[in-house]
Amino acid sequence: MADIELSKVIKIFGTATVIHGVDLSIKSGEFVVFVGPSGCGKSTLLRMIAGLESISGGTVRIGDRVVNDLAPRDRDIAMVFQDYALYPHKSVFENMAFGLRLRKRPEAEIQEKVARAAKILQIEPLMERKPKQLSGGQRQRVAMGRAIVRDPKAFLFDEPLSNLDALLRSEMRVEIKKLHQRIGNTAIYVTHDQVEAMTLADRIVVLNQGRIMQVGSPDEIYNRPAHTFVAGFTGSPPMNFAPCTVGAEGREISFQDGTRIQVPANRRSRYAPASGRPMVFGLRPEDMATGPIGAADHVVDARVALVEPLGSDTLGRMTIGGTEMTGRFSPDAGLKVGLVLPITLNLDKMHLFDPATGQVVA
Repeated sequence: MADIELSKVIKIFGTATVIHGVDLSIKSGEFVVFVGPSGCGKSTLLRMIAGLESISGGTVRIGDRVVNDLAPRDRDIAMVFQDYALYPHKSVFENMAFGLRLRKRPEAEIQEKVARAAKILQIEPLMERKPKQLSGGQRQRVAMGRAIVRDPKAFLFDEPLSNLDALLRSEMRVEIKKLHQRIGNTAIYVTHDQVEAMTLADRIVVLNQGRIMQVGSPDEIYNRPAHTFVAGFTGSPPMNFAPCTVGAEGREISFQDGTRIQVPANRRSRYAPASGRPMVFGLRPEDMATGPIGAADHVVDARVALVEPLGSDTLGRMTIGGTEMTGRFSPDAGLKVGLVLPITLNLDKMHLFDPATGQVVA
């Protein structure tokens, strides 16, 4: 295991800067997930750590070594790709042993390490099969086994589950989390899937356009987003946003259609500096209900425009404060298109963001 330290890391392709001075510290044994939309730079950043992309500026440190100029094989990391990249003519055992044979490790060591990895991954009955005889999930296990046998300082995962169907992705997420709990190596995992990020990570790094927008635990990222991008990227459906104006001393918020809501007393001092200024109100769908929620309830009337039954709950789209919002309700909430209902907003969970910068008001 090893710490990984990125200091002012930059990547330039031609005249385009795609990674803008990233600073990040990853602790030994930590499972960190890079998440963001396509093109945000998460895979490029991972490949720079692995040595598969050159570094245009800054430093990358793995353990006690600066690795900017080291070849990938000298960085003591193991990478699991989206493409399993297994040798089709080799058995599962030989695929897992291949890297050790290249390093001329003793045969007894090879046998012991491959057997240990196979047991961890529960693929012992498959050792003589060829890749074409395996399912997608089994091939992914073999690819992970090939990384495990190296006993690297860190595992790097580049969207390893994106080729699997939804059910198998869910199963493999569980397997990867169990694997990390057993082995405990430092791990960096790249995905665009927020569910993978939330379920796997000790900490999440949210990236956008080559910049880190926020770093934090899944709870921090979801419940205390630092920016509208983070709030809008996490959650399904994402956070609702509505333009508003903050009243005197942060006591109330006015929406476009004149609707006013009273700010909870414990938040007024926080929002007082924004008095008289246009802001963006944010509230997650699950913080809306057709009945009481908590001590900071505020009830508004809203007309239901669309109902989306999901089985375990129901999504309802309705206009509140002049802006269409989505709420997550109980299936027995009685939502019907055209119906006007009293909707409770849990203002203990509200957020305010600066419309110019996107930053949360705190």
